[in-house]
Amino acid sequence: MAEKKSNNAQHNSLYSFSIKKPWILVITLFLLAVFFKYIDNFALRLDELVGEAILTKALGLLMVFLYLRWAGRSMKDIGFQSHYLGKILLLAGLGFILVYVIAFLAQLVAFQSAGEKVQLVITAVDPKTGMTGGLLFGLWMLAANLINSAMEEGLFRGVMMRHLMIRLSGWGAILVSAGFFAVWHLSWPLRHYLDGTSTLGEAAFEAFTLMLATFIAGIVYGYLYLKTDNLWGAFLGHTINNTVLNVLYFQTGSGIQAAASLLPFQILMLLGYLVLLPVINIVTKKINAPEVKPWSLPEGGS
Repeated sequence: MAEKKSNNAQHNSLYSFSIKKPWILVITLFLLAVFFKYIDNFALRLDELVGEAILTKALGLLMVFLYLRWAGRSMKDIGFQSHYLGKILLLAGLGFILVYVIAFLAQLVAFQSAGEKVQLVITAVDPKTGMTGGLLFGLWMLAANLINSAMEEGLFRGVMMRHLMIRLSGWGAILVSAGFFAVWHLSWPLRHYLDGTSTLGEAAFEAFTLMLATFIAGIVYGYLYLKTDNLWGAFLGHTINNTVLNVLYFQTGSGIQAAASLLPFQILMLLGYLVLLPVINIVTKKINAPEVKPWSLPEGGS
């Protein structure tokens, strides 16, 4: 009984601190996640051994889970719950798939207009390392994508937005969390530059395009979360994005080309993401989905 009371006190103390000092909590969790990522990407380099930076994803997800547990909360409390689940998954699935169908078709037309023979091919390739494999490697990448989507959505949307909204509006929380999400991806251009696989100019351009793409994606994932109080839609959209870009490539006369490296595809994909914002607004109003509310102390809490 004494141990149970002690644990509850610890939970209440951490939760109370996170509500009173949300910025400290958000920045601390972000820096911890970045620490895990840089150890994984620059010291251990597990992606070069197994094709995925799995340590980053696993430790990041564990960090989110442990924070919630120690604060007396659960994954359900940040949006991994079942309300409106079918409608939200249908909205996210159809919306994000349609964006990629249009972007891939537009890129095919661009190739054909330039007189180049092209076809779509399905192959398992890690675009960050170039590592390839067969069916088992493809399944491994899918599993890693599921863990990655759960970790990044749990941290950048589920935990961060709940706390940022204590001090900011819903849109303010979306933009700040999307900014953290964009900065989170800067490790790859930095590593390419330090490894000598890109020049400073190439790394800077890669950083700009990557930050722009992830910032816009973060806005859409955050808005979908805000308008539904459910993380499964953002999780599905995030997983569709990562999986499609990992397995679907263009085969041309000059070899296999990743869709994300081609300008027409990039432009159409980002525009498609932005078009999803009013669609999400209309659909969520129609189904009367609840919006995310910031966490707060219970009445009389200190």
